[in-house]
Amino acid sequence: MNRKLLVVAVLLFGCVGVLPVRADEESAQLQALVAKHAASIVTVKAVLKTEFKGGGESQDSESRITVQGVVVDADGMVVISNMPFSPKRMMEMFGGMGGPDGDGFGIKMSPTGFKVIIEREEKEYDAFIAATDTKYDIAFIKIEGLGDRKLQAIDFSTAASPTFGQKVIAVSRLGKGFDYAPFFQSARISGEIAKPTKAWMVDGSISSFGLPIFTATGDPIGILSTVPSGVKEDGTSDQMGFAMMMRMLGGGGSSAGGAFVLPGAPIRALLEQAKVRAVDVAAERAKKREAKPAPAPVAPPAPKPVPGKPKKPAKP
Repeated sequence: MNRKLLVVAVLLFGCVGVLPVRADEESAQLQALVAKHAASIVTVKAVLKTEFKGGGESQDSESRITVQGVVVDADGMVVISNMPFSPKRMMEMFGGMGGPDGDGFGIKMSPTGFKVIIEREEKEYDAFIAATDTKYDIAFIKIEGLGDRKLQAIDFSTAASPTFGQKVIAVSRLGKGFDYAPFFQSARISGEIAKPTKAWMVDGSISSFGLPIFTATGDPIGILSTVPSGVKEDGTSDQMGFAMMMRMLGGGGSSAGGAFVLPGAPIRALLEQAKVRAVDVAAERAKKREAKPAPAPVAPPAPKPVPGKPKKPAKP
């Protein structure tokens, strides 16, 4: 055999033998990442009160939504996206669609109750909003009734800084019908912004707002959230709003619509503030429960008459 052909054959054989090993290593790495961090991803159910105003009339409605959150403190503090409770943020992301307040139009959304499901447990824990941050578009909710139980939390204090082209991973969960099975989504860092805040653009399938983003080795980077530019550019806002809406309806995510990875280090500072606020809110909730009057005792029902022959009245 020609020496050159022999060398080429050896190289090709070597490549064929190496590729499956690398694929297996990546598969094992991703499986380990999901196994390591899935316990920190919880399912949050919220009761949402929505008030619509328009044309001099108002209408209220109540709905229920389910989102995913991440435990950021072992005592039960969870981060979720604040966008479902912020019509203003949604309008900003949709290019200002929906009508100006000056025309008497308005939407107000208020969460009135939260339930949190930890991993695949049957029990649903009560929770309340401790704090929100409009810059990061996240909300901190505090789980009640944990007692001495400690949860597995993601620590953002030593978050990594990604580089261009770096592969990043998000861990999420499916719904109850799929037994809350954990799964991953992947993307690559495709850009970086400095204004209006430092953040990284992603190009890929990651679309779960409020959830952490990791390196391929499992180190936290930050949280996927929204970053509106704050500047209305002529001729582009309507197109961007429509494109963003279609991506969200289709379940996809892209930085072109305002989704970015926000750095994790500032989240730690926000967490400390939320923990202080949670103590005050918990005390207020306890006072309201104590002040609530006990329900009035219910009188036992009167005995039913026994059917039969009526008795004759006694003679005088």
